[in-house]
Amino acid sequence: MTYNATNRGDLFDEAKQRRYLDAVASGMNLADAAATAGIHHNVPRRHERTDPAFGQALADAKAVGKKVRQENVAHGEYRYNCLNCRCDVCCTAATKGRAKRRAATQPEADEGQSGAVGQVHEIRPEPKSSTSFLLARAS
Repeated sequence: MTYNATNRGDLFDEAKQRRYLDAVASGMNLADAAATAGIHHNVPRRHERTDPAFGQALADAKAVGKKVRQENVAHGEYRYNCLNCRCDVCCTAATKGRAKRRAATQPEADEGQSGAVGQVHEIRPEPKSSTSFLLARAS
């Protein structure tokens, strides 16, 4: 069937709109939701711009879908840091993760030095030449 101006409205009727909005609200991404509704992924974007009621319904469905996707993320350090979950599981995972990273970055103390944290490197002045002075000025 060739689409023209007279039969183009049947592409995204009420049933397809409802199916698309339900899929978006369930946490599905927009392209997969369009495939579920049986439409091309550009069609809802066009209707969002031209139909204010559909645009508002799509914005609401996106907000609900975002919450659904966030709830499906497993509890752990990522959820603590990025999604601000403060349940006991997430707090414990974040505490253990921080402790593990701190232990990995702590330098081993030498036996001869007490409390030495880092190494000291001697800075030797280089002989002055006109080219080294220009290179220092250029940077």
